[in-house]
Amino acid sequence: MTCHCTFVWERFTALAYIPDNPDLYEFMTGIQFLHFVADIFGISATDRKERIHRYADAFELTADLAQPISAYSHGMKQKLAIISALMHAPRLIVMDEPFVGLDPRASHLLKELMREICDRGGAIFFSTHVLEVAEKLCDKVAIIRNGRLIRSGTMEEVRGDSSLCTCRICTGPARLSRLSRAWV
Repeated sequence: MTCHCTFVWERFTALAYIPDNPDLYEFMTGIQFLHFVADIFGISATDRKERIHRYADAFELTADLAQPISAYSHGMKQKLAIISALMHAPRLIVMDEPFVGLDPRASHLLKELMREICDRGGAIFFSTHVLEVAEKLCDKVAIIRNGRLIRSGTMEEVRGDSSLCTCRICTGPARLSRLSRAWV
Protein backbone atom coordinates (compact mmCIF):
# COMPACT_ATOMS: atom_id res chain seq x y z
CA MET A 1 0.00 0.00 0.00
CA THR A 2 1.35 3.42 -1.00
CA CYS A 3 1.00 6.52 1.15
CA HIS A 4 -0.48 9.45 -0.73
CA CYS A 5 0.73 11.96 1.88
CA THR A 6 3.60 13.18 -0.29
CA PHE A 7 1.29 13.59 -3.28
CA VAL A 8 -1.20 15.65 -1.24
CA TRP A 9 1.55 17.73 0.43
CA GLU A 10 3.13 18.58 -2.95
CA ARG A 11 -0.21 19.85 -4.25
CA PHE A 12 -0.92 21.75 -1.04
CA THR A 13 2.44 23.53 -1.09
CA ALA A 14 2.08 24.45 -4.77
CA LEU A 15 -1.01 26.54 -4.00
CA ALA A 16 -1.70 29.82 -2.21
CA TYR A 17 -4.95 31.71 -1.66
CA ILE A 18 -5.36 35.41 -0.93
CA PRO A 19 -8.89 36.46 0.05
CA ASP A 20 -10.27 39.96 -0.45
CA ASN A 21 -10.88 40.29 3.29
CA PRO A 22 -8.23 38.22 5.07
CA ASP A 23 -9.11 36.64 8.41
CA LEU A 24 -5.79 36.51 10.21
CA TYR A 25 -4.91 35.51 13.77
CA GLU A 26 -5.32 38.94 15.30
CA PHE A 27 -3.79 37.93 18.64
CA MET A 28 -0.46 37.42 16.86
CA THR A 29 1.96 40.06 15.72
CA GLY A 30 2.71 40.30 12.02
CA ILE A 31 6.11 38.65 12.45
CA GLN A 32 4.65 35.84 14.55
CA PHE A 33 2.08 35.18 11.84
CA LEU A 34 4.73 35.04 9.11
CA HIS A 35 6.85 32.64 11.19
CA PHE A 36 3.73 30.54 11.83
CA VAL A 37 3.10 30.27 8.07
CA ALA A 38 6.78 29.54 7.43
CA ASP A 39 6.64 26.74 10.04
CA ILE A 40 3.59 25.19 8.34
CA PHE A 41 5.43 25.05 5.02
CA GLY A 42 8.78 23.99 6.52
CA ILE A 43 10.64 27.02 5.24
CA SER A 44 14.22 27.11 6.48
CA ALA A 45 15.37 29.88 8.83
CA THR A 46 17.60 31.35 6.12
CA ASP A 47 14.88 31.36 3.45
CA ARG A 48 12.20 32.74 5.77
CA LYS A 49 14.45 35.57 6.93
CA GLU A 50 15.27 36.51 3.34
CA ARG A 51 11.65 36.29 2.16
CA ILE A 52 10.20 38.19 5.11
CA HIS A 53 12.82 40.89 4.64
CA ARG A 54 12.27 41.07 0.86
CA TYR A 55 8.47 41.21 0.91
CA ALA A 56 7.93 43.20 4.10
CA ASP A 57 10.37 45.86 2.90
CA ALA A 58 8.80 45.91 -0.56
CA PHE A 59 5.29 46.32 0.87
CA GLU A 60 6.54 48.82 3.49
CA LEU A 61 5.32 46.66 6.37
CA THR A 62 8.62 45.93 8.14
CA ALA A 63 8.20 48.64 10.79
CA ASP A 64 4.75 47.28 11.71
CA LEU A 65 5.55 43.57 11.97
CA ALA A 66 6.03 43.80 15.76
CA GLN A 67 2.51 45.20 16.18
CA PRO A 68 -0.49 42.95 16.86
CA ILE A 69 -2.46 42.20 13.71
CA SER A 70 -5.55 43.51 15.51
CA ALA A 71 -4.03 47.01 15.20
CA TYR A 72 -3.57 46.69 11.42
CA SER A 73 -5.72 48.53 8.88
CA HIS A 74 -7.44 46.54 6.13
CA GLY A 75 -4.63 47.43 3.72
CA MET A 76 -1.96 46.28 6.16
CA LYS A 77 -3.80 42.97 6.68
CA GLN A 78 -4.04 42.56 2.91
CA LYS A 79 -0.29 43.15 2.58
CA LEU A 80 0.41 40.62 5.35
CA ALA A 81 -1.84 38.05 3.65
CA ILE A 82 -0.01 38.61 0.36
CA ILE A 83 3.40 38.23 2.01
CA SER A 84 2.30 35.05 3.80
CA ALA A 85 1.01 33.62 0.51
CA LEU A 86 4.31 34.34 -1.25
CA MET A 87 6.47 32.88 1.55
CA HIS A 88 6.49 29.31 0.23
CA ALA A 89 6.88 30.29 -3.47
CA PRO A 90 3.69 28.63 -4.75
CA ARG A 91 3.24 27.78 -8.44
CA LEU A 92 -0.46 28.63 -8.40
CA ILE A 93 -2.01 31.57 -6.56
CA VAL A 94 -5.74 32.20 -6.30
CA MET A 95 -6.61 35.80 -5.42
CA ASP A 96 -10.03 37.27 -4.71
CA GLU A 97 -10.04 41.00 -5.50
CA PRO A 98 -6.38 41.30 -4.39
CA PHE A 99 -6.13 45.08 -4.88
CA VAL A 100 -8.95 45.99 -2.46
CA GLY A 101 -7.49 48.02 0.40
CA LEU A 102 -4.03 48.40 -1.15
CA ASP A 103 -2.47 51.79 -1.70
CA PRO A 104 -1.35 52.62 -5.28
CA ARG A 105 2.29 51.73 -4.59
CA ALA A 106 1.40 48.33 -3.12
CA SER A 107 -1.02 47.66 -6.01
CA HIS A 108 1.74 48.40 -8.52
CA LEU A 109 4.16 46.14 -6.64
CA LEU A 110 1.62 43.31 -6.53
CA LYS A 111 1.07 43.60 -10.29
CA GLU A 112 4.84 43.35 -10.84
CA LEU A 113 5.08 40.29 -8.56
CA MET A 114 2.15 38.65 -10.36
CA ARG A 115 3.92 39.12 -13.69
CA GLU A 116 7.19 37.75 -12.23
CA ILE A 117 5.43 34.63 -10.97
CA CYS A 118 3.83 34.02 -14.36
CA ASP A 119 7.10 34.67 -16.20
CA ARG A 120 8.75 32.00 -14.01
CA GLY A 121 6.16 29.43 -15.06
CA GLY A 122 3.54 29.93 -12.36
CA ALA A 123 -0.10 30.85 -12.82
CA ILE A 124 -2.44 33.23 -11.09
CA PHE A 125 -6.22 33.16 -10.97
CA PHE A 126 -7.70 36.36 -9.72
CA SER A 127 -11.13 37.86 -9.67
CA THR A 128 -11.80 41.48 -10.48
CA HIS A 129 -14.75 43.64 -11.35
CA VAL A 130 -12.46 46.22 -12.96
CA LEU A 131 -12.11 45.53 -16.67
CA GLU A 132 -9.05 47.79 -17.01
CA VAL A 133 -7.15 45.66 -14.48
CA ALA A 134 -7.98 42.50 -16.41
CA GLU A 135 -6.99 44.13 -19.71
CA LYS A 136 -3.58 45.19 -18.39
CA LEU A 137 -2.65 42.08 -16.42
CA CYS A 138 -4.26 39.03 -17.90
CA ASP A 139 -3.05 36.78 -20.68
CA LYS A 140 -6.37 34.95 -20.62
CA VAL A 141 -9.75 35.95 -19.28
CA ALA A 142 -12.75 33.86 -18.25
CA ILE A 143 -16.22 35.25 -17.72
CA ILE A 144 -18.16 33.48 -15.00
CA ARG A 145 -21.84 34.07 -14.31
CA ASN A 146 -23.72 32.27 -11.55
CA GLY A 147 -20.87 29.80 -11.16
CA ARG A 148 -20.81 28.84 -14.85
CA LEU A 149 -18.10 29.56 -17.38
CA ILE A 150 -19.69 31.80 -20.02
CA ARG A 151 -16.68 32.74 -22.16
CA SER A 152 -12.90 32.43 -22.06
CA GLY A 153 -9.93 33.36 -24.18
CA THR A 154 -7.61 36.28 -24.73
CA MET A 155 -8.92 39.75 -23.97
CA GLU A 156 -9.28 40.36 -27.71
CA GLU A 157 -11.37 37.20 -28.11
CA VAL A 158 -13.64 38.09 -25.19
CA ARG A 159 -13.85 41.87 -25.74
CA GLY A 160 -17.28 43.01 -26.83
CA ASP A 161 -18.99 39.93 -25.42
CA SER A 162 -22.14 40.83 -23.52
CA SER A 163 -20.85 38.75 -20.60
CA LEU A 164 -18.27 41.38 -19.64
CA CYS A 165 -20.60 42.85 -17.04
CA THR A 166 -19.77 39.95 -14.69
CA CYS A 167 -16.77 38.82 -12.68
CA ARG A 168 -13.56 37.96 -14.50
CA ILE A 169 -11.07 35.31 -13.50
CA CYS A 170 -7.63 35.87 -14.99
CA THR A 171 -4.77 33.45 -15.39
CA GLY A 172 -1.11 33.49 -16.00
CA PRO A 173 0.24 32.71 -19.45
CA ALA A 174 -1.18 29.55 -21.05
CA ARG A 175 -0.04 27.37 -18.18
CA LEU A 176 -3.54 26.80 -16.91
CA SER A 177 -4.24 23.53 -18.68
CA ARG A 178 -0.85 22.08 -17.68
CA LEU A 179 -1.38 23.06 -14.04
CA SER A 180 -4.96 21.83 -13.94
CA ARG A 181 -3.84 18.42 -15.24
CA ALA A 182 -1.18 18.29 -12.50
CA TRP A 183 -3.91 18.57 -9.86
CA VAL A 184 -5.90 15.58 -11.11
